[in-house]
Amino acid sequence: MRPYQTIILLTVIIAVAVFLHIRSHSNDPRIEKLANCYVELTLLHLSSDTTSAKFTIQRDSVLNSMGFTEPSFRKMTADLEREPEKLIDVWDLVEKKLKARKEALDIVKR
Repeated sequence: MRPYQTIILLTVIIAVAVFLHIRSHSNDPRIEKLANCYVELTLLHLSSDTTSAKFTIQRDSVLNSMGFTEPSFRKMTADLEREPEKLIDVWDLVEKKLKARKEALDIVKR
């Protein structure tokens, strides 16, 4: 095989592998749901007195709006801890969403 054919073949194989990897993780609806919940809880945590009763009510409200109870949220998190690749996907998505929220706030402040 000629060198350029080998390079093309390797590129195609790598591209297919990356596509299948991304597709397999993005099909799990738990990732998006959990990431959205973590973003809202993080923002609430940063803007509240976490020792107050008001915080607990607000936290439960966030969980409920995302379709969780505290036990169901903890269970989903525990389930994903057994799948480290998916948990990494959750954290990557949380980071991306928090960055987007920060950028949106920066634009509004200008």
